[in-house]
Amino acid sequence: MGIRTWSRSIAFLLIITHSGSHWLNCGKIPECSCKWSSGKKTASCVQAGMKQLPMLASDIQVLDLHGNPLKSLEEDAFVSVELLNLQRLNLSLTGLVSLHPNAFRELRILIELDLSQNDLFQLSPDTFKGAERLRLLILNDNPLGMLGLKQFPILRYLKKLEISRCKLHAVHPHAFVNLQALETVNIHQNLLSFLHQDTFNLPVLKTLTLSDNPWYCDCRLREFHEWFLNSNLGNEDVVCTGPENKADMSWRVLKREDMFCPPSAYSSPTVIRTEAGADISFGCLVRGDPKPTVNWLFQYSERRNSTDRGSDVIINEYPIEHYDEYSDDFLNRSAQWVNVTITNVTNDYSGEWKCSVKSRIGEASAYVTIFLPKARTATARVAPEYSTFILVAASLLAMTCSGFIASCVCWKTRRRRVPASRSFTDQEKKLLDTSLAVSCDRTSADLGSSYGFEMLDRSMSLESEDIQRFEPVQITIEGPPGTFPPPPAEFTLPAPYGSIFISVQVAPNEELYPDLLGGGATLPRRSRTCFLKSAYDNMGPRITAAGSSTWSLPGANADNIKMDKDPLSLSTFSTEFTAL
Repeated sequence: MGIRTWSRSIAFLLIITHSGSHWLNCGKIPECSCKWSSGKKTASCVQAGMKQLPMLASDIQVLDLHGNPLKSLEEDAFVSVELLNLQRLNLSLTGLVSLHPNAFRELRILIELDLSQNDLFQLSPDTFKGAERLRLLILNDNPLGMLGLKQFPILRYLKKLEISRCKLHAVHPHAFVNLQALETVNIHQNLLSFLHQDTFNLPVLKTLTLSDNPWYCDCRLREFHEWFLNSNLGNEDVVCTGPENKADMSWRVLKREDMFCPPSAYSSPTVIRTEAGADISFGCLVRGDPKPTVNWLFQYSERRNSTDRGSDVIINEYPIEHYDEYSDDFLNRSAQWVNVTITNVTNDYSGEWKCSVKSRIGEASAYVTIFLPKARTATARVAPEYSTFILVAASLLAMTCSGFIASCVCWKTRRRRVPASRSFTDQEKKLLDTSLAVSCDRTSADLGSSYGFEMLDRSMSLESEDIQRFEPVQITIEGPPGTFPPPPAEFTLPAPYGSIFISVQVAPNEELYPDLLGGGATLPRRSRTCFLKSAYDNMGPRITAAGSSTWSLPGANADNIKMDKDPLSLSTFSTEFTAL
């Protein structure tokens, strides 16, 4: 029996030892380290890169998850991994943005929780509900901003709360009302300017750190300042940052009467537009501690209630009826409305009204302007006379069209009167140039061609000789009709054209030279006045010898003409003419 009993005991111990050492492998997670620490089973998974809670042995008592990117915790997050025996939990620097209100609901024996250095902007009042044995809660370095009414659930054993560097600018006076066991509160390095006197009115509070906050030492902080100094909650030095005359001043040197609020006034509305005969009411909100006096001024004179029953101006003072000192932090017990009521408004009351506020601390003012618009006479607009406009436009259009048509008619008429141009042969051009040069200016050296010079020389030689033996004969040469075309239009009447004069030299041989009167043509003659400067005129075609302006009479030819040595003796029958 002894041997059997001893063997059974050894087997039982082996089983217990094997089962008790299972938590040491940390669920075969290489990044985690499990060991005994301070008499507790501790699992350290620091900066292991975990995005969710690890699967460890259920008898783990201390879990350190510092530096893992968890981001969020869902409802009953620790129930799903069977970590319900946790007593200490470190979730600092895990990137937590949100926490489900029931995330810690089943952690019944949790006594320490570290949520520092995360991104929690707000907490539900039920966030820590269920973890009723919490003794230490660390919320440092979370951008909470503010703590509301009953921010925490009932935590009967919570003794220390750390909420430093949480950018707190407002804390409700009843934010910690469910934390009656608090002994230490660290709320330094936030953005608090004042607190209500009941904020930390906790029965067993022993330490309260308030340093490095922008405390504004006026009447709103007066009661809390006095409570803090009388409570002896620490030895730290708390200083003021405002107002300017109290900057960097220690709370311990400030007295109650030094913490006051200067008077202020706020009007609503600031501009009133109304009509004559209407009833209006306006006022200003007055604050200040000590309580200031208020006067309404109009046109630099004070307005007061009249004893007459029919007075048009009535001034009343109304204290704030629903003043809540826990939420209306911008007010104080002295705040009041001072209203003005005017019946039967006239122009005598239009203008600027001044609400003047004074106290021993200072003075302030607010303004209200009453506006009565002037009566205006409406003038009906007359419809524009579109008929007149249309008539004028039509007239201008008709005149424009008439002018255009007249211009076209004139242009057509002038175009018809201009004679058609025609071209001449080289021989005709030479003849015309010579004729114009000789007839216009006998002494001019600028003749149309070398042939002109020849004719001019011959004419001059004839005039210099004794020409009595050559009597000029005026003849008219006629020929059969149709031989020459009719003269051009410019030679018709009233142009002064007459018969051409032809000088004839005839030898006394009638057999060789027939009678000139037997045939020929009538040529037009240009007037002696040279009013045309053109080098050519429309003289019509001429019958001439080839290359000269000498007209050969009928029957004359080169064979029967015998030239005399004297160039002036006419042994030949020829006719020299010049168109004059």
